[in-house]
Amino acid sequence: MKNLYEILAMIRSRPGMYLGQRSLTALSGFIGGYSFALGENGIFYGEETPPFTQFNDWVARYYKWYESTAGWKNIILREVGDEAKACDVFFELFELFKQRFPVVKHRVFLNQNHKSTGAIYRRICIDGIEKELDSPKEIRIVQYTTDSGFYRFDVSQAGEISEIGYFETEKLVMEEVNREFKVSLDEWEASNTI
Repeated sequence: MKNLYEILAMIRSRPGMYLGQRSLTALSGFIGGYSFALGENGIFYGEETPPFTQFNDWVARYYKWYESTAGWKNIILREVGDEAKACDVFFELFELFKQRFPVVKHRVFLNQNHKSTGAIYRRICIDGIEKELDSPKEIRIVQYTTDSGFYRFDVSQAGEISEIGYFETEKLVMEEVNREFKVSLDEWEASNTI
C-alpha cells in the first residue's frame, strides 16, 4: 500500500487523471478522503518524515499568517487566487516542506520526581469517558532543518512518539514542560541528533 507522499507524487505528474481536474480544492478533497478511509478501516500507516500533519502550520508560517486555522488549502488559495495555479503551488510548497529533517536539540527523561502538576490538560475522552493520560518517559525538543521554530515531542512509556506542539523558541518549550512536570533547565540534555 502506498503512503500519502507516494500517492501525491503520482497525482503531481497527472492531476487531471486522479482528480478530474487540476484543482487545489479537488486535491484537498482527495487527501481528506484518503485519510478518512484509512481511519474508518483502522489502517495505520507510519507517518512520513516530516509528518503531513505539520503541513498546515508550516504553510501558515511560510505565508506569514498569524494563525493556521484557515487550513493550508484556504491559505494557498487566498495567496494564489486560482485553483489550477494553487494546485501547482501546493506541489512546489510540498517539495520545500519535505526537505525538512528533524534534529533533536534537547531531551529530558522524566522520573518519579516529575509528577504532572495539572497545569496542562493531560486527558483524553474516549466514548464519553474521560481518562488521565500517563506521563511520558521522555520529552524531546526537535527543530526541523530550514525551520526557525521548535516542536515538542513526547515519548510514551510504550515508546510511542507524539507531537505536542510548535513553539517559537526552545525556551518556551522548556517553560511549558517546567509548568507541567517541574523540570528545571539543568535537567535538559543537549543533543544534536537526527
